[in-house]
Amino acid sequence: MATAGERTDPRVRRTRELIQRAFIELVQERGFEAIRVQDIAERATINRATFYAHFEDKYSLLDTLIKERFSAEIAQRLPPGSPLSESNLRTLASVIYTQVDELDGHCRPTEGQTRPNIEAEIQRELYSYLVAWLRRAAQLGATHAPEIAVAASAMSWAIFGAALEWSRGARTPAQDVAVRRLVATLVDGVAQTTRITLAR
Repeated sequence: MATAGERTDPRVRRTRELIQRAFIELVQERGFEAIRVQDIAERATINRATFYAHFEDKYSLLDTLIKERFSAEIAQRLPPGSPLSESNLRTLASVIYTQVDELDGHCRPTEGQTRPNIEAEIQRELYSYLVAWLRRAAQLGATHAPEIAVAASAMSWAIFGAALEWSRGARTPAQDVAVRRLVATLVDGVAQTTRITLAR
């Protein structure tokens, strides 16, 4: 697979973009379970060897797309170094609500285990982001204090679970109201568990 350095090469980036675009188109047309690496390669006008130079299989391609999309959304709405605050936590929760809602619009009911795999990957990315954020806020550096892990786990499941319930239901109240209520509930728990007080 391409290394980080190789991925900065314009030709490599272009090939990855072709593969990812082909993959997205095919998933929308046929569903994830129905497509093969050969289908992706043909749509991207590359050979299978080129596909495997970039991704192990269609599952690693899916994981990469989810991670890149999550990172891009976060970077766009929360610049690097953004402090942990109630306002920024609302922004983070809004990203998750939007991603889960869009997932409902793109995933087919017949996708079998694909949907749970996508959900798990989004939740893992959210957890990782929260752990790093809480560490910085607590100024713990590389120390992975148990209370930080517990708080990040509770927060990630609460945010993701609430987003799922909201997207699968009547989508009421409005997303911004739902997010505000959720974060208000979380903030007290974070303060009690980690002794971190979030700015408004």
